[in-house]
Amino acid sequence: MAKSTHNLQRRAEDIAVAFPPLLTAAERVAASVVQGVHGRRRPGPGETFWQFRRYQPTDPVSLIDWRQSAKSQRVYVREQEWEASQSVWLWCDRSPSMSFRSETIPETKGVRAKVLLLALASLLLRAGEQVGLVQVGSKPLRGNGALPRLAEEINRENGSPRGSIPPRLKLPRHAQIVLISDFLEPPDDLQNIIKWFAGQGLTGHLAQVLDPAEETLPFTGRTRFTGLEGEGEAVIGRVEAVRADYSKNLSLHRANLAAIARQTGWSFVAHRTDRPPEMALLSLYLTLSGSLGRLF
Repeated sequence: MAKSTHNLQRRAEDIAVAFPPLLTAAERVAASVVQGVHGRRRPGPGETFWQFRRYQPTDPVSLIDWRQSAKSQRVYVREQEWEASQSVWLWCDRSPSMSFRSETIPETKGVRAKVLLLALASLLLRAGEQVGLVQVGSKPLRGNGALPRLAEEINRENGSPRGSIPPRLKLPRHAQIVLISDFLEPPDDLQNIIKWFAGQGLTGHLAQVLDPAEETLPFTGRTRFTGLEGEGEAVIGRVEAVRADYSKNLSLHRANLAAIARQTGWSFVAHRTDRPPEMALLSLYLTLSGSLGRLF
């Protein structure tokens, strides 16, 4: 487990380290990349008190509220409304369908989703943002020690069943949320959860990760398909005969996902596991920076 976590974190950091050259070209579009997604602090309503929360090792000591901490045996920090609104919450699908990879692709959709999540977290943390995971009990982290803890949290729950839709958790209003999945479930299910988070005032971003075989259906002749989430098996006598209809349906499904995101002011990006992860990372980061995302 520890080795797996370390390898995943190292892969994500390697991608993030190679990212600055891409940002150099992107600065013409995103003026505030160096400052971070929302890296500016400003006075006004944002300086009003929001909540007390437990102190974390990555928090600056200056944030500790000693008066509140003296009331118990625990140490608390004082969060302001503006500071809380700067948090970015990340979630990646860990359902069985994410374990798929075709023969020529070295990593599964699930591994690529984790790499994207951690690489994005690395960039956000270096920009001074707070980053949290959309899971029960998760708190936003910041600072140098945050990325290893996020990687540990992601791998710690690998053994438990995971749904293909994020849990309905109450998150800070005006925060941002990034959902990474293959999004192959019915669009209505996704629309419901998007409405839930949008109703809390969150701005969201969807990143669809697919294996190239799921887009091109490259098989020939009689082929047996087995569902990874209890759908059973299906035998197609001649795959070539259904390829055009399959491609049409997949394109329609993706268009529906993009439309659902657009209706609530969210963004949508599509990514394939046979393409460099840096491209999807660039699109996500630029979109979080308030620029127009692109479809890769």
